Amino acid sequence: MKPSAGSTLAAPAAAAAWRLADQACAAAGLIMHDAHEPDAARRAAEVLSTIWGRHGTEMIDPAMLVAIAHAGNLVTVATADGEPIGAAAGFCGPPGTPFHSHIVGLLPSATGRGLGRAVKLYQRAWCLEHGIDTMTWTYDPLVARNAYFNIRRLGARAVHYYAGFYGEMVDAINAGQGSDRMLIRWDLTTTPPEAGAPLVDPGRGSHSAIENLAGAPSAYSPPPRDTNTTLIAIPREIEEMRRTDPDLARRWRASTRDALDDLLVNGWIITDFTRSCQYVLHRERTS
Repeated sequence: MKPSAGSTLAAPAAAAAWRLADQACAAAGLIMHDAHEPDAARRAAEVLSTIWGRHGTEMIDPAMLVAIAHAGNLVTVATADGEPIGAAAGFCGPPGTPFHSHIVGLLPSATGRGLGRAVKLYQRAWCLEHGIDTMTWTYDPLVARNAYFNIRRLGARAVHYYAGFYGEMVDAINAGQGSDRMLIRWDLTTTPPEAGAPLVDPGRGSHSAIENLAGAPSAYSPPPRDTNTTLIAIPREIEEMRRTDPDLARRWRASTRDALDDLLVNGWIITDFTRSCQYVLHRERTS
């Protein structure tokens, strides 16, 4: 699956990254196709629109995807059994800046089988081959499975909270719920952790900044000065909650926004995400 046309001789790190990506794609039954032509870009746009529930309007313009790919960036379509099941698109900034993975999506029927990790490993290998050692992207910090995937399965760092990052969104997933996003930074030179890597023990004396109170969020409780570990709970299935109780989902947004926005700008770093749907944060040491 490694591209050959126009590619340079891979450095050892890139070659190892391609082996890891190929293994992951093979295990997931996934084939990645770089999308340079209009037909491939159209397939990418169609599957992304289906994933985000955009009926009648495209999630992203196929012509824009062609332009992004033509400018030397990565646009891919993921297929299984010959059918498109997902797509990804990203772009590079000025020299020396990270590759930004703008959008990655898989059909709901294709999640939970290692396909998402395979797509990210493919992007990682492409970046390393092109001399890029860092990737960034954003995700909704209330989506527990994405938090667990980004932090636990990829070993990436959640580094900044943006309130209303995209403004008002009208797709079926985000409409009416705000577009707050967490910025992820992934060091591509570090091999991603294996499945089942041990969780970081928050330890005794950790503080709960946000608690899950029978499905509802507590108010934000700032950690005491002598506390070095704090926890922020999020709901296990925010997307289901948005359909059944959108007001409660908005309460979760408001409470976690208060907590994450405050803590991340005041010396706290996210170090883990637990299976019980809690962010684990530690206070950065200062010299």
